[in-house]
Amino acid sequence: MAWNEDHAEHDGKGFNLAQLRRLVSNVEAQPNWRDPAQKCCDYYDGNQLAPEVKQVYEERGQPIIINNLIAPAIDAVLGMEARTRTDLVLTADDDDGEELRDALQEKFKDAWRLARADRANADAYASQIKAGIGWVEVTRNDDPFYGGGYNIKPVRRQEMWWDWNAQEADLSDARWLLRKRWVDVDEAIAHFPEHAEIIRQAMNNWEDFANLESYEEQDQDLLAAYHEFESWDRNTSEWLDQARGRICLQVIYYRTFRRGYVIDLKNGRTVEYNPNNIAQAVGVKMGTFKPRIATWSAVREAWFVGIHRIIDRKSVAPSGYFPIVPFFGYRMDKSGQPYGVVSRMISAQDEINYRRMKLTWLLQAKRVIADQDATNMSREDLLEEVERADGYIELNPDRKNKKSISEAIQIQQDFNIASQQFTVMQDSMKQIQDVAGIYNAMLGQDSSATSGVAINSLVEQGATTLAEINDNYHYSRTRVADLLMAYLIEDLAKQSNIAVTINKQDAHKRKVIHLNVTNDDGTVTNDVKRWKGHIAQAPIQQTATFRAQMAQQLTALVAQLPPQIQMATLDMVVELMDVPNKQEILNRIRQTLNIPKAPEDMTPEEQAAMQEEQRKQQEMAEIQMQQLQNEVALGAAKVEELQAKIAKLQRDAESQDVKDNKVEAETAKVLQEVTEVKAQADSTVNAILANIDQQLLNLQI
Repeated sequence: MAWNEDHAEHDGKGFNLAQLRRLVSNVEAQPNWRDPAQKCCDYYDGNQLAPEVKQVYEERGQPIIINNLIAPAIDAVLGMEARTRTDLVLTADDDDGEELRDALQEKFKDAWRLARADRANADAYASQIKAGIGWVEVTRNDDPFYGGGYNIKPVRRQEMWWDWNAQEADLSDARWLLRKRWVDVDEAIAHFPEHAEIIRQAMNNWEDFANLESYEEQDQDLLAAYHEFESWDRNTSEWLDQARGRICLQVIYYRTFRRGYVIDLKNGRTVEYNPNNIAQAVGVKMGTFKPRIATWSAVREAWFVGIHRIIDRKSVAPSGYFPIVPFFGYRMDKSGQPYGVVSRMISAQDEINYRRMKLTWLLQAKRVIADQDATNMSREDLLEEVERADGYIELNPDRKNKKSISEAIQIQQDFNIASQQFTVMQDSMKQIQDVAGIYNAMLGQDSSATSGVAINSLVEQGATTLAEINDNYHYSRTRVADLLMAYLIEDLAKQSNIAVTINKQDAHKRKVIHLNVTNDDGTVTNDVKRWKGHIAQAPIQQTATFRAQMAQQLTALVAQLPPQIQMATLDMVVELMDVPNKQEILNRIRQTLNIPKAPEDMTPEEQAAMQEEQRKQQEMAEIQMQQLQNEVALGAAKVEELQAKIAKLQRDAESQDVKDNKVEAETAKVLQEVTEVKAQADSTVNAILANIDQQLLNLQI
């Protein structure tokens, strides 16, 4: 068999018009989830009454009141995502990739920031919460004058269709994704100038082309496009808007399967075997690698302007990836339809609106019971006067029923029913939060909790009820990061000797790492192609809210400590604060308190200076120790000399048996000198030892 085989390339057809027709039929057979999703978004926007319902209320004279409680509840959920948003960090799968990880982390962080990825993910999260699904697209930036190297943008759900048989949460097992977008004709021609004639003919329904007497001298591509137009049996309005000069641009990302040989490398990577690669061929010949047959998938993309395929190529996204990532909220078990948090709140919101309008109507509506001849006023005039607070109603003096005014005409109001409506409405207002798992504490409103711990517990409960949909969001957000990282690896692998500065904001930890450095022996240091790792969500401890809480707790703790310990921990408190020029403040505090850097945070120059300082300190300590030993030896010699004198005097005294005052005085004097010498020696030793201890404490290690 061939070393590798791609069926899409082998038959030369790719994604043809017949496949497009089957795909469109597949789309039409999918469950209708788009109308309910649009209804959820309408409710969030305040469009909660259908036109026919409004018409009925207006005919009754009933006021139209919408008390939108969905929007603030959803805004609280979206605000929680923004407040608890964490960074994405790279984690190496082996111990040898830490330096490579730090450099790639810096490149990834810059690409993520320049692509405004957090904003795109936030928009997808909003669509996920409201409609049940959002989309994010990751592509290279083709604009040479604007933006960074990559674009990360949200995609409207109205533009996307997908393989309904896919099971994975990120649709990584889907056979196809379809994106439709209506564009102006001039925009389509600007993107595809080589197909400008096909686009122009399509806008004119090929009338100019069809009126030609002979097709023999026509361009074959134009002729093929014309036959496609003739064979298309669906409504033209699905892909063409002649009145506005717009055409539907369709992009189909479809998965094809490849079968061929692969080799497993010693570092755990698996690559497709290429017999033209000398290193791989030699490795196989020597038995280092053993090719094996495998089947894997590749993603291709087919572009259609209307029904005309103009591009069919390998996907520009990294191998195996779709360039668009879905953000699913919840999915129905029976049909797989996506839905969000708003769908659970619609019933309660409808009841609130109904009760509010009913209550307002009951408070202002009046029931009139009157005899036909009670007044000489028309029905409309009578009702208008009844509605007025200063209304004037003149009774008919010739009416038949003259016993009492209450028997001739009565004006009634149902205030008792209004109070019942108010009670039911209050219960519905509480239910709209309960069904969504959102509590008053999350909305910043009054609740039954009074202590800070109880309020935090309610907020934590709300986060727990939303845990599933938030977990789906974090999963999709990580998949977006994986896709961006794959782009980065693919582009960095084409460059060499890339200098990356890490920890730019921290002068203590700033460092330069070089990627793809070719050594003299042919090996490559920090080769990005050998990166083995994954992307994960940073711990919640890195969020601003958590740091503020930790700073508050640490400040309260440090305030109760002795002053010397407060000074020693001052930089730790400032580290947790979000203040301007924090790094400059930390540097000054550490410099004033003489707090040294950690060795791993030092630059090579600082490490060399530290080692030189340590060497000088060591030499000074050795000199002082030698002086101490000399002084101790000198004192010991003096003591021995004095002891010898004492012994001699004692011998002289015993031999002469003389005990006069002179001998006693000399003996006492000698003993006094011995005591003073010992005291002086002890004082010298203690002073030198104290000096050494002080220098050891000041020694910066």
